[in-house]
Amino acid sequence: MKREYTKMDVGLLHLANKKVVLRLIKDHDEITRSSLSKKSGLTPPSITRIVDELISKDKLVESLGVGDSSGGRPPVIVKFKNHNNLIIGIDLGATYIRGCLVDLNANFVSEIQVPTELEKGFFSIIEKVVKVINKLHNRKDVDAKIWGVGIGVAGLVNSETGIIESSPDFRWSDIDLRKELDKHLDLPFFYDNSTRLMALGELKMGVKENQKNFAVINIGYGIASGLVVEGNLLKGFSGFAGEFGHISVDTDSEVQCKCGMYGCLEALASGHRIASLGKLALSNDSSALLKELCQGNEELITAELVAIAAKKGDEASIKIYEEVAEYLCKGIGTIANLLNPETVYVGGGISLSGDLLFDLIEKKKNKYLLPANAKVKIMPCTHGDQATSIGAVSLILEKILNLELSLN
Repeated sequence: MKREYTKMDVGLLHLANKKVVLRLIKDHDEITRSSLSKKSGLTPPSITRIVDELISKDKLVESLGVGDSSGGRPPVIVKFKNHNNLIIGIDLGATYIRGCLVDLNANFVSEIQVPTELEKGFFSIIEKVVKVINKLHNRKDVDAKIWGVGIGVAGLVNSETGIIESSPDFRWSDIDLRKELDKHLDLPFFYDNSTRLMALGELKMGVKENQKNFAVINIGYGIASGLVVEGNLLKGFSGFAGEFGHISVDTDSEVQCKCGMYGCLEALASGHRIASLGKLALSNDSSALLKELCQGNEELITAELVAIAAKKGDEASIKIYEEVAEYLCKGIGTIANLLNPETVYVGGGISLSGDLLFDLIEKKKNKYLLPANAKVKIMPCTHGDQATSIGAVSLILEKILNLELSLN
């Protein structure tokens, strides 16, 4: 029995060392085997054995040959094998399904965007997701390999069961997405809450390196957040952490949220709310510009259209964004005072309104921040409207770097 435990420990130690070496190689454009030995603390023979495995077996590293010698044995140089190793990322949103085919450094090879068309139901949406994945798969080079598919979904994804227990945006309840996609996909696939994946993407592929405490707020059809504390992505007991849109920011509000409660941030500051207020302005005949932009058809009024009107100086539209920014600042103040993040990133469709929203938030935020948190930076997500897709890619990349996936 003792010998069995010893063998197991040796195998686990070797795997742990491989992960360390692989991440070191990934973090450098190119690196010598001797540098890997120094940085990892592993012996040169161990490094040779591990690197050879990563080249021949795992196919995640490539040799660049021998470098120039400054005296002594010439250095052997290796690098992360990015070329022809690909990942598919899917952003399954209520308005659009976005897909991307990227290499392991998140360089885009191809992109696809199609309307979700919620009204056509669950099976139609699944069919569209599968078609997007298949189209992206067919766009790769013949000798390229796709490691897997990451999918970001707007909804409460149980981290233990994978069941989407609730998605108000899609009107889904207790959906087993894995069971349905298994019928159509041969590639490994993994999915999680879209906003949590936005935070993962910011952590792994964001503009700031080594940032360990931040929040990502996703403002679109609904509102949610992804939270990173001390470098760890928070999931919570069942995977439901970050339901930022359902904190109450107005206890006297008569506006009911899709969740059934009143005064939720999502009910008062989402893209859906902005469009509703724009339609109200049209019906009250309080915005000639909105009426002109939508040609008198309230069905054409969106949050984007209201933003366009506000940027053109429309008073009714500016008032709508003023109100929404006030509620958002209340919510941001709650997160900042609770978690003391370095940065709050704002993503989703509403964030794409540009300086309009961010200028208003900057003007109003200090009313809701403790002085100790007044330095918090509020800025757009690094990857804009691709934030969820890149987060979904990061989900697969982490599994690759942890040697949890295989091309065999």
